Amino acid sequence: MDTEALRQNAGRILAMFREVLGRGDPKMLLYAAGMAGMSCHEAVKAEGRPFAVIELKDGTRRYMGDALNHYLLEDRMSVLAYIEGWFAHFAEGAQKPDPMALVTWAVQVLGTPEEKIWGAYTPADVYPHIRECWNGIYQNMTANYCRTPAEMPVLFGIVLQNAMADIPAQVPRAKVYEMALSCALIISKLDDDFILK
Repeated sequence: MDTEALRQNAGRILAMFREVLGRGDPKMLLYAAGMAGMSCHEAVKAEGRPFAVIELKDGTRRYMGDALNHYLLEDRMSVLAYIEGWFAHFAEGAQKPDPMALVTWAVQVLGTPEEKIWGAYTPADVYPHIRECWNGIYQNMTANYCRTPAEMPVLFGIVLQNAMADIPAQVPRAKVYEMALSCALIISKLDDDFILK
């Protein structure tokens, strides 16, 4: 994996986000975290690996499983690894949130009124925008920048890490960590089945 090339290409995606959304805009963090979560889902799907599919009472589905967790939480270059790297660099002296507490929370709130990104946005509010962004840049950027599906979560983990660095310092670093991971967790579990029902 050519991580230097992925870093350079992540810079191109980040520049696009900054131009459209504005540097330090919380929406940029929302999109970067959402795209990081979606990249994990899309990598698993592209590889033809299985998901554990949970159908909720309202007819919507959520996708989980070891393959998804590998890219999101477990690999040495997972989305979580990039979030943790950002925290180690930018949050000296701050108490790091427990990522497993956030994972537990994301599972416990599935299909409930508490399943909200940042306590404000339902998955139905956010997913269509993240999907539109994914589709809009896939052919010209993501597919050209990533030689294999496994590189997609790395690319967007780097984008997310840099978007987190853009958030003004007055926002507590632990809060930025929680915002990034909670959004990535929720979006990683969604696919078009979620909105098509």
